Amino acid sequence: QKMLGYERGPDGKPQIMPEQAEIVRFIYQQYLAGGTLRSIKGQLEDQGCLTAAGKTEWIISNIKSILTNEKYKGDARLQKCYTVDFLSKKRKTNEGEVPQYYVEGSHDAIISPSEWQLVQLEMERRRAAGRSNCCSPFSAKLKCGDCGAYFGSKVWHSNSKYRRVIYQCNSKFKGSHFCTTPHLYEPEIQEKFLQAFAQYF
Repeated sequence: QKMLGYERGPDGKPQIMPEQAEIVRFIYQQYLAGGTLRSIKGQLEDQGCLTAAGKTEWIISNIKSILTNEKYKGDARLQKCYTVDFLSKKRKTNEGEVPQYYVEGSHDAIISPSEWQLVQLEMERRRAAGRSNCCSPFSAKLKCGDCGAYFGSKVWHSNSKYRRVIYQCNSKFKGSHFCTTPHLYEPEIQEKFLQAFAQYF
């Protein structure tokens, strides 16, 4: 199967393709730097990077697959799929019908195991915060002082000259209790962030 960064080596094991491996490392670095799947897709396309199939258009689900595939840290999970009918060669995703085997260090890694694990933790953190594809750097960074939920960005008057981006508790109007924490305007958050950042220099 075509897999970005690898080709089948003479021994049948995955063999690193240096140019494609750099794209894989770029994807991991950008994600850990706070990039979203959508923003990474845009950067890859702007830079003219090609997919494993040689296409210029990237699919977000494929980028997510690259970030979660254990093969990039040198491991292999065997029998993710299995052949149902040897005559028709029909294959099916293994959902427990046959045993799976996990092999550590089965081939050369493109991503270190520690970096791969950091990406999985960051992905889980974003999922828990409801920020898997949000494009704002402040999303999942602000917590409501009332209920503890995360603030999310919302656009007011999106189609007029009065357009403004505000941040509001995602649980403000959920349930019987309305949070008393007020909404915040994006310029205010940016100013406070710069003030806090300046204290370290």
